[in-house]
Amino acid sequence: MPDRTNLVYRYDGSFDGLLTCVFESYARHELPDAILSPDDMQTMLFESRRVETDYVKSARVLRGVMSRISPEAADFIRMAHLSCIFERDRRILVFLRLGFDVGPGVMNRLADARVNALVSGVRYLEREAHHYMGFLRFTEIDGVLASVIQPKNRVLPLIDPHFSDRFNAERFIIHDASHRCALMHMPGCSRIVPLDELHITASNARELEIQALWRKFHQTIAIEGRLNPQLQRSNLPLRFRPEMTEFQREKTTGKEIGCHEKSASGRLSAV
Repeated sequence: MPDRTNLVYRYDGSFDGLLTCVFESYARHELPDAILSPDDMQTMLFESRRVETDYVKSARVLRGVMSRISPEAADFIRMAHLSCIFERDRRILVFLRLGFDVGPGVMNRLADARVNALVSGVRYLEREAHHYMGFLRFTEIDGVLASVIQPKNRVLPLIDPHFSDRFNAERFIIHDASHRCALMHMPGCSRIVPLDELHITASNARELEIQALWRKFHQTIAIEGRLNPQLQRSNLPLRFRPEMTEFQREKTTGKEIGCHEKSASGRLSAV
């Protein structure tokens, strides 16, 4: 029976929800033209079907991916689901269909657009997560370290081990304003939870002093005769700078985003 088209799946945006969509696609012998999560705002003219997350079905699909393709492919689609690639969810479905046909070798088909698009998306996700491990800045408010970021990908699961390991004894929150969720950590425990917005205001005199010292350090360490703006933009893209204390103008009252005396590497800086 040929796959049915002119159909849109809508699901809750979770990874288990996506795997449920994969199950339904096979069970109903249909290939949807789009798979949309709540973050997708497209208005489609095609018939829309709501797919409710079923953990039994998703577990069955995941076992199938691991046995018929490979455990590497299972990890790969989980990462791809965090990426911001265009038509991400449908591309994952198409990739899995190919994988079920050809087996483990699908991961080596980099010349195939169905594979390469997802590989590129995962690489972009990993690069952005790596950037935030160095560029993220904290503000200390009543003993809690807080930060707001605006990533293009869902980087919180990737940066969680980094910050939870380095600041294990601290309480901190990293708010992903782009995807309305937050990584919340307390000693020995971390969790990603939904959060629409987080307003950070550093009014503590010591925190403001530390931020001023960090900006002063950033200005002082530069060698005027060796400034290279083009190289700086390459190493530190402009879109990260509004969230970084050293690129913000000094304020004497409150501010939206700042940095703690600990840098992203966990070492004391500019104190």
